[in-house]
Amino acid sequence: MISPLTRSRAEEMLRRIKRFSSPAFKKQMSERFGIQTDKAVGTSVTTLRLLVKGLPRPDQELAEALWGTGVHEARMMASMLADPQQMTREKLDAWVRELNSWDICDLCCANLFAKVKNPLKLAERWIRREEEFVRRAGFATLCVLAAPRAKTKDEELIKMLPLVKNHACDPRPMVYKAVNWALRNIGKKNPRLTPKAIACAEEILDLYSDNKSARWVANNALWELKSPKIKAMVAKRK
Repeated sequence: MISPLTRSRAEEMLRRIKRFSSPAFKKQMSERFGIQTDKAVGTSVTTLRLLVKGLPRPDQELAEALWGTGVHEARMMASMLADPQQMTREKLDAWVRELNSWDICDLCCANLFAKVKNPLKLAERWIRREEEFVRRAGFATLCVLAAPRAKTKDEELIKMLPLVKNHACDPRPMVYKAVNWALRNIGKKNPRLTPKAIACAEEILDLYSDNKSARWVANNALWELKSPKIKAMVAKRK
């Protein structure tokens, strides 16, 4: 239950978000970056980060009040304020079902979903779902967990490669681009994982020889993972 005081705080934050909005930036969000702007006001993520700077965090009640407004940028801010420990399975599923654009999806994954208890299990469960942005959220969460500084163990990431292979043929750009992102991140995490990711990409090419999405996923990943610059960078990682 959200208190009247918290609702008032959320309304004030929403006023601040709108104060720094720009019709020109909202247009750019849509036309240049392909962001769904039906519920957006046109405020940058950089501005949102400045607005939450100095606020006590986490603040789950304020996060839920902001999410409840339905405003694109307010929900982005909610992901910055939410407490991963208070995000139940039911609440996580409710939030992910309402995602409708790649930017808020990926931001929620980085700020919140990758920080909950057992995030790889969450990612796996969402990857197995059919909804476009639920599946993307699963792969985007995996991307965060495969980042160079993430503490995810190699064997845990290797276990996720069959899901990468299975969904490389998803025809939806918001999904197959996230599949590619996950494959590349796993391969770049350290030198031990690079050959595993390359092998997965080669298996994708063999398995889906006539699938345009899958071939792009695999070829793009192979191009990056085999480039001298990337190989030199990954070689320095433990």
